[in-house]
Amino acid sequence: MKNIFMECGFVSLNKHGEKICGDYYTMVKKEDTTTIVLSDGLGSGIKANILATLTSKILSTMMAGNMSIEHSVHTVAKTLPVCKVRNLAYSTFTIFQFYHYDNNAYLGQFDNPTAIIVREGKNYSYSSTCKIIGEKQIYESNIKLQVGDMVILLTDGITSAGLGRVTTNGWKRDEIIKYIELWYTPNMSPQRMASTIADACMDLSLGTPQDDSTVAVFKIRKRQVVNLIIGPPEKKEEDNIILKLFFSKVGKKIVCGGSTSKMVSNYLNKPIKIVANSQNEEIPAIAHIEGVDLVTEGVITLGRVVEIGRKYLEDSKISLDLENKTDGASLLAKLLFEEATDVNFFIGKAINPGHEMDDIKINSSIKMEFIRELKSLLMKMDKKVKVSLC
Repeated sequence: MKNIFMECGFVSLNKHGEKICGDYYTMVKKEDTTTIVLSDGLGSGIKANILATLTSKILSTMMAGNMSIEHSVHTVAKTLPVCKVRNLAYSTFTIFQFYHYDNNAYLGQFDNPTAIIVREGKNYSYSSTCKIIGEKQIYESNIKLQVGDMVILLTDGITSAGLGRVTTNGWKRDEIIKYIELWYTPNMSPQRMASTIADACMDLSLGTPQDDSTVAVFKIRKRQVVNLIIGPPEKKEEDNIILKLFFSKVGKKIVCGGSTSKMVSNYLNKPIKIVANSQNEEIPAIAHIEGVDLVTEGVITLGRVVEIGRKYLEDSKISLDLENKTDGASLLAKLLFEEATDVNFFIGKAINPGHEMDDIKINSSIKMEFIRELKSLLMKMDKKVKVSLC
């Protein structure tokens, strides 16, 4: 398993009154490279979306296939439909290619706001050269990225936020950089950074963006494994075998459920200590066991994490909402959705003798349903997931 991982975060805001965004981004992943194209179509609505979609899909496919930038741009120019009103076929774009084997990156930029790179919390200046392709000025850069670097791509809806309303000249790039540096923290996820920028854009726009606005953030980071166990093994005599395997795994350890916590406590010979004031009306309290990163209740907490995961994929603000919450479900969601790159589930099949037979069947079925959906959600977030039944 490669130790370096590129994590992604995206937020798009539609122009006020529009049902479809005129910005579009695509990502093509191959074994050694990831190619992203962010495009902004002329105008807004469906026509803009068609222009942006065609541009991003053609460029990402061709560039990922090792075609030249010249050939790729010429193909886009020949393909885009001409607007009958403006007599133009126009879409801006930013191409970002990351080479996993050596951490090098390529940026090709046409008429989008200049991409921002953050290194150790500060703006990192990089050089560009201009290439003329079909009367288009394409600015190219080759950059050696480091672990912790963030690459931030923007459309001009971000830089024009508040124009003529609360700002005279929109939200200038230098001001955006200062804002990013102000809110940056070393463990900040790219989704949270994207959400932070988009939230400020929405505030400057007084809640009604006057243009389609997209921010895409990419962070180069080391892989972070999270291991979660819920439920004791089906065979009691295998408890110690499974726990030995669980604790031998690299990464953080999460224990879910009362029976599982007792099993782990006995194995480690460490007491379970309930964390005071960690529960709320919906989510039971968390606990602490020395040697474990997080101890939570089982099915109720897991169900809430699934709900958070659904919202995480649909609503960019959920990342910001999670930031200061300390209940078990929120803490577990932050570990899985914000910190983890790889998640290993250990799912015990033991029957809890404290439940009625009907409750056993229902709880077991619900638990597996939650795990299946959680696996699907995590994979949509580009996490590597492994589920082991025991």
